[in-house]
Amino acid sequence: MATAVSSIDGRRAQRDIVSFRASLDGPAGMRVSVLMVDISPLGFMSRSAAALAAGDIVAVKLPVVGARAAKIIWSMGGRVGGEFAEPIDAETYRRMLACAPNDKPSWSEF
Repeated sequence: MATAVSSIDGRRAQRDIVSFRASLDGPAGMRVSVLMVDISPLGFMSRSAAALAAGDIVAVKLPVVGARAAKIIWSMGGRVGGEFAEPIDAETYRRMLACAPNDKPSWSEF
C-alpha cells in the first residue's frame, strides 16, 4: 500500500493511498458514491460529483469500519477532504486497509 508523506503538508497522520468506492450520506438526505483516494485514521480525501461544502457533516461507509461520521474540511474541483468525528483505532484501520477493494474506475465516473 502506498503512503503519502505527511511532514511536507503538515498533516497530523500519514495517509494511505487507496482506490475504492464508498457510500457517503450527506446533507438533506443526499446519498452518493465517492471514490476514496487517500485515508488515514483521522480523515480522508475522496472524489465526487456531489456538491459538498466545508462544514457539511457526512457519514461515509468504509469496509470493516462501517458508517463513520465526518466533517468536510475542504472542497475543490470534485475533491473533498473530511475529518472523522472519532479516529479509527489502529487494529480496525489495519483490517480496513487489508479488506478494501482496489477499484479502477474511470475518472469520468467522478
